[in-house]
Amino acid sequence: MIVPTSAEPLLREAATALGIEPRNLSISPLIHDPDYLSVEIRGEYYRGSVRLITSVFEQGGITVLVGTKSLLGEGWDEPCIDTLVLASFVGSFVLSNQMRGRSIRVDPARPQKTANIWHLVCVEPGLFGPGGDYELLVRRCSAFAGVNSAAPVIENGTERLGFGHPPFSRDQIAQINTKTCRRALDRAGLRQQWQDALGAGSIKQMTDGLKAPDELLPRRFVLANTIAALLIQAAYLVVAILESFGRLLGRVQSSQDFWSLAALLLGIAAIVSLPWSLIALWRLIRHGTPERSIKQIGRAVLEALEYEGSIDQHAGVFRVHADRNGDGTVFCWLGGGTGKEQATFLRALREILSPIVNPRYLLARGKIWRVFREDYFAVPVPLARKKEVAEMFTQRWRRLVGAVELVYTRTPEGRKVLLRARNHSLSGAFQKRAERVSAWK
Repeated sequence: MIVPTSAEPLLREAATALGIEPRNLSISPLIHDPDYLSVEIRGEYYRGSVRLITSVFEQGGITVLVGTKSLLGEGWDEPCIDTLVLASFVGSFVLSNQMRGRSIRVDPARPQKTANIWHLVCVEPGLFGPGGDYELLVRRCSAFAGVNSAAPVIENGTERLGFGHPPFSRDQIAQINTKTCRRALDRAGLRQQWQDALGAGSIKQMTDGLKAPDELLPRRFVLANTIAALLIQAAYLVVAILESFGRLLGRVQSSQDFWSLAALLLGIAAIVSLPWSLIALWRLIRHGTPERSIKQIGRAVLEALEYEGSIDQHAGVFRVHADRNGDGTVFCWLGGGTGKEQATFLRALREILSPIVNPRYLLARGKIWRVFREDYFAVPVPLARKKEVAEMFTQRWRRLVGAVELVYTRTPEGRKVLLRARNHSLSGAFQKRAERVSAWK
């Protein structure tokens, strides 16, 4: 044990209070630095070193402790700690959680206490970064929940830290460090963020769900393709009817009869095109926001999984929930069912919103007149094992989301579509991806 020379009086007082006899306590200055002392306990009290140093720390004689993972992980309790710096390569959930627990415990002497936990990361800038340390941070943060830096949301994962996405340049790393230090100094703001996030939930519990940026959702696909196609079809009917009766308009002599006949023809055209217009309006209402889009996709996945058997439709009432986070992302989760059923649902939903790799079936919507964009979505593995289930999922997608075609990718024609889908998804290779997170709802 090494302590500052200024802590010697408190150290001797603490040793006396713990019943350590002076002859069993050895205190001597370091040869190379007299400002620090080497402390050694002998005899039957040699196991009391942790209690001795902890007592000096509580009284303020020491403000910084340097220990190994063994100290932090063996059940050491010191509620007054408000800053923990982890300079360790430990990545397991149990040991990491034990070390973090030293600082997040409630301090009865300071009810308003807040704690900062620092994970030191050595980042390699540039295209080949960020390196193994950052991967360890991602693995750690996937298991721990905290308040989001940009919105009153409690969730796990590195997205909540507001770092952005690698690779990082040197300037970006410097900005991240500056921003993190500024946030760490604002302890009152940290406490307020937690209070706001705890009050923002409607269910008041941690919920597993899928978090996705709205650019991954088929909202533009629905609006630009399905709705536009329906409106174009309705307009075409109007033009066709007017063209058919255009000769009648040319034969009318008086202006009054002309406008009366024109109004009649427009009314007939509007009535004929009304079904397509109503369908387009319904699509717009149902997919007007990103959370509605992901909810409709979730409903299609849920019904298909119930049909396939991965989710027991007789076990209870299931409901797909979706809302929008303050950081611009959407969050979707399944209400009801077992943990296994919820995990199956989220895994299937994530497969749909992930980049195309090598699925057995694809949901494809090609370009219309080479104007509107094409979209491709992978059929999840549980729904792609049998053609019957894949076709049923396609029907649900058409009813709830929009018109698509089911493509079997194990044929020469299907392989061409798959390659086109892969090429189409390359543009989103560096975009945010959907991830499974636990969030306070």
